[in-house]
Order: sequence, then C-alpha cells, then structure tokens
Amino acid sequence: MAFSDFFRRKKKTPVKGFGQQWKNPPAEATRHCFVLCGSAEPGDLHGASQAVSEIFGPDVTCDAPDGRCIVIMRGEQMIGVLAHMPAPIPQEEAEHHADGNFLWPEGKEIASQHRSHVIVTTMGGEEEPPVDAALTLTRLALVGLRLFDGMGVYWGNASVSNSREAFENFCDGMSEDSLPVPVWLRFQLVKADEEEFGIYTLGMQQFGLMDIEVDQSSMEIGDLFSFVSNIAHYLIKNGPVIGDGNTVGGNEEEKIVVRHRPSMVDGNRRVYKILME
Repeated sequence: MAFSDFFRRKKKTPVKGFGQQWKNPPAEATRHCFVLCGSAEPGDLHGASQAVSEIFGPDVTCDAPDGRCIVIMRGEQMIGVLAHMPAPIPQEEAEHHADGNFLWPEGKEIASQHRSHVIVTTMGGEEEPPVDAALTLTRLALVGLRLFDGMGVYWGNASVSNSREAFENFCDGMSEDSLPVPVWLRFQLVKADEEEFGIYTLGMQQFGLMDIEVDQSSMEIGDLFSFVSNIAHYLIKNGPVIGDGNTVGGNEEEKIVVRHRPSMVDGNRRVYKILME
C-alpha cells in the first residue's frame, strides 16, 4: 500500500468545537496550480473530451485547438484553461516545495526531473466562493495529470508539491462534503523532541482562515496528520468558528483546547494553536 494511501484510508474523525468568530484574514481563492510533466512534449490530447467528461460530467466539453492548450467549457461558460509550457517551472520552485513533504518523501528528487509543466487556471469570477474555486481547480488539475502524463502537482498557495499518486488518491470521491484538504494545504512535520512531533499547516489563507499548529504531540504521525486534517476540513466547510479557548476532539469526552496564538513559523501571524497534552 502506498505511503499516501495509508493516510487516505484512515476513518474521518468528527471534530467538535465552535464559538466566537474572529476577524478573519481576506480569502485568497486559488486560481492557478501547476502540473509537473516528465516530457518536454505535450503528448496526445485526443482523449481530452473523454477525460473532461469523466472528471467534470457529461455537460462539460473542451477544445484543444493547437495541441498545447485546452479550453474547458460548460455551455457558453469557460470553466478553465490548461496550457502546456515546454520548460520546467523556473528557479526550481516546484522541487523546493516538494522538499520536506512527508506525503512525498522522494518528492524533491522526482520533481527535479520534470521537463515541462502545465499552467492550470480556473476562470471563475471574484464572487466565486474559495472552496468552489479550489474544487474546480482540483478537477482541472486531474484532467491535466491524465492528459499530459503528469508526475505531480505544485499548489503554490500552500507552498507544496504532491505526487500524482497522492493527489489522485486524496481526490478520489471528493465533493462539497468531502474536500481533498491534503492537496490544498501543506502539512509540515516538525521534530519536537526524541519521541514527539509537531505539525503545522500552510495555505488556510485561501479560505480566509488562520493556519493550524500543534507544537508537540505523542500521537502517531498518521493519527496526528489525520486529526489536524479533519480540523482543517471542519474549518474550511464551516468558517472561522473555533474561538480562542474553545475545545475540539474526536468524541464528547475529548476536550483539547485551541488558542489563537503567534505561529511557530512566523511570529507575525496568528494561528489556531492546538494544545495537546
């Protein structure tokens, strides 16, 4: 079983805990991501219509006029564009953001082998909710992975590159009620001491939310990842409803305090600090 599949198969834990709202940062809805490709050539796009229909539904069509650019439409409305660029992403940005991603342990080495990339863009307007924009962009990226034989996806607003396997696994069965949070955020492990780890997220600003941090925990890494991912999912769906001093937990007995405190990464940012015993 793949490393990423281990986490994906974990049962979702319901997260309780809500209270006063805070002044949330402005949402930065994600409109672009990048598919990393092993070949400099775009490949065969004759299967574009079938791929788009399978991923978006039968009411969505596409046009690939020049073999490098795909325009995706729902009726007269443009949903998004995929544009193949015959060169790697400049300044080794994609491999830099694969480095240290525990969901893709060999990511830096593999990402450094990409020879071209696909710019994936959603055409939703400013009024489109950030979650809807992220779901549309994710589906566009899935089309790009399939048609351009992608090796991974660089999600810039979370400073993370994930493997194709992880991206597709976490997106399997996604919907408005089951969001592929692990491909929208960076989950960064930190070594707290000889036996314990911490974890922090990057990318919650896409949804007008503070990031989440655990400085130290005795949980197994998989359980810690799953717990924080579920809290992120809860917040993305419900908004900034966890107030300073509220508690969260997987059941009625579990009461873990959450504070709004400076980040361990950047003291100028405030985060949801989960105080694990």
